[in-house]
Amino acid sequence: MSFEQIGILNVGEMGYHWARLLRSHGATVLTYARDRSDVTRQRCENAQVEQLESLEALVGRADVIVSIVIPSAALDVARRVGAAALKVGREGLVFVDANAISPMTAGAIEAQLKPAGVGFVDGCIIGSAQRLEKASVYVSGPGAERLQDLGAFGLSIRVLGEKVAQASAFKVVYAGLTKGLAGLLTELLMGAKRFDLLDEILDRYEESFPGLTQKVGGGITSLPLHAGRRSEEMAELAETFRHFGLNPIVTPSIEGILKSIAALELGQPSGKGERTGSLVETIDLFAAKGLLSD
Repeated sequence: MSFEQIGILNVGEMGYHWARLLRSHGATVLTYARDRSDVTRQRCENAQVEQLESLEALVGRADVIVSIVIPSAALDVARRVGAAALKVGREGLVFVDANAISPMTAGAIEAQLKPAGVGFVDGCIIGSAQRLEKASVYVSGPGAERLQDLGAFGLSIRVLGEKVAQASAFKVVYAGLTKGLAGLLTELLMGAKRFDLLDEILDRYEESFPGLTQKVGGGITSLPLHAGRRSEEMAELAETFRHFGLNPIVTPSIEGILKSIAALELGQPSGKGERTGSLVETIDLFAAKGLLSD
């Protein structure tokens, strides 16, 4: 199966960079964005994404629809796509959930799409939106092999297996490390800032763990915009562990600090998915806004 017309819901920062990469390799990229923000619609224009008049129109034209949304919206997006597919009698559509959701949510999405005859592929993205050509998309489920065709558009597709929810489990466990390190380092650097030792501790971290602050620091500088979504990822991880009989201890704490950052409402989304501010500037901003203060 070849995917000539690719739908993306929604064109946020990650969706924007997906669209740009796909378009650069000759794909037609579609979306429905009338119920989205002005920034989202501007991203669509900047990435040359064709904005259709309805979700039914998108479902009718796309060969595959990729869902790239916050975890709490993933099930609703799938529900709406399934309803639209039933309404227009669409057959052969493939739906890829590429979000940081729990395996239980992935199972619920499959159940939503099955009555409409929509093929479901569980997926996840490992890597930076701004360096998407170096990222990997892990997929699983009975139809996962079909996603290999997206490799023609610059995406690295890795098939985990034929079981739905393998990709979701992979993502939440991986996200626990990346978001966990960012949350822990943020807390430690806030302490160093309070002790007037920020530059000194960063130098010592770099000496002891070369490359650590550079790798983890990017996750911190993006927190003013993305802390809310990442706190949801930690909630999905904690829910997954509890569902399978594990009692998470660190994960809820990371969720808490990410929620605290999100509550500061510091982020300003960009029409081109741009980020600003260094690691030190971000810590200074957090301190000025009272993060972790009583």
